Amino acid sequence: MEHDSSRSGYHEPEPGLSGLHETEDWGDDYPKAFSVHLIWAQAVGKSGREGAIGFNGELPWHLSEDLKRFKELTVSHPVIMGRKTWESLDVKYRPLPNRDNIVVTRSNAYVAPGATVANNLEAALDFARQEAIPDDGMDRSEIWVIGGAELFQQTLAMAKKVYVTQIRAQVDADTYAPDMDSFVQAGLWRVSEEGPWLKPADENSRIAAYRFVTYERQV
Repeated sequence: MEHDSSRSGYHEPEPGLSGLHETEDWGDDYPKAFSVHLIWAQAVGKSGREGAIGFNGELPWHLSEDLKRFKELTVSHPVIMGRKTWESLDVKYRPLPNRDNIVVTRSNAYVAPGATVANNLEAALDFARQEAIPDDGMDRSEIWVIGGAELFQQTLAMAKKVYVTQIRAQVDADTYAPDMDSFVQAGLWRVSEEGPWLKPADENSRIAAYRFVTYERQV
């Protein structure tokens, strides 16, 4: 990820089966068409488990190509993240520039300078879809969820696409992303784009290779 919350009683649907659609009508104050996308990078945990995305609140790697892609996809859009993801960002890149930063936390007293704080997921989506006056240049037709694992699980069912950077590296990990390949096998999602394996530009990187994969929810 670039170094550049849900309402009480919210019922989490089965991943990939239901949720928001990009053409939902949520009232005159919000865009009539929008889509929710998820984005993360994942490696392999030391246990051999796929989908490792974090360790002790930080990314267990540095991959400049992934950071560049993350920025290109999310810039000029609202980004929704959990408190731990917000706190994992380097303070000099907080808030992420040229994006509407929205932080989800259950704490009513939490302050995230430069970001909007939401106490639940529904409120976060409301903030993300609400047009600014005057116009702030944000394109709210796409809303990006950027972490962490709990928020990915909560929003997967409402996502249209998931953008994953797959990394060939074995790392210490205590946080894992949803298993997208299992959802593909179940027919709930499909791989819409799969790039080739590439070597990082950094010759000293402990990453053997990486590739970009895009998953799209089956209608």
